Amino acid sequence: MAPTADYSATTAKHASPPAQVRLSLAPYEIVPGGLDGAWWPYSHTLVDELPLLVEAMDGAGSFTRVTLGFELWPDVPHQVAVGENFVTIGWFVSGHEQNEILLCSYLKGFRTLLVIPPATEADTAAWLMNTPAPVDGSNTATELLAIAKTPFTALEVRAG
Repeated sequence: MAPTADYSATTAKHASPPAQVRLSLAPYEIVPGGLDGAWWPYSHTLVDELPLLVEAMDGAGSFTRVTLGFELWPDVPHQVAVGENFVTIGWFVSGHEQNEILLCSYLKGFRTLLVIPPATEADTAAWLMNTPAPVDGSNTATELLAIAKTPFTALEVRAG
């Protein structure tokens, strides 16, 4: 009998989220140093959400490592199975940007995404997904979330 590896810790059975990933990406060349897009996961279950994200971004590079905000995910394993491969997980401790995920590829460098919390209202999430992040990185992911949750007021336009 051939030996088999037990990957049950990283491929636990959870209720599967819908198959379509909620992801918005800027073209790779446009955003040096800023956010490359936004990701709106369905849950805080990383072993369910991360494979969908990595597979959706496969055209952007073969991602082998991810670093993310530890506070948004209640269970952060050291590796997550994505297809037949594994993605190694690292995390930011408190005091660092918790609303970002950094995906690293040996082929294409890295991509940084705003992570929109799963419980975010649809209109707020849609605004974040469709609003380009400042290229100069002048707003952090947390600042962008706060701006999106602030009620917008119409400004009176005066005829000159």
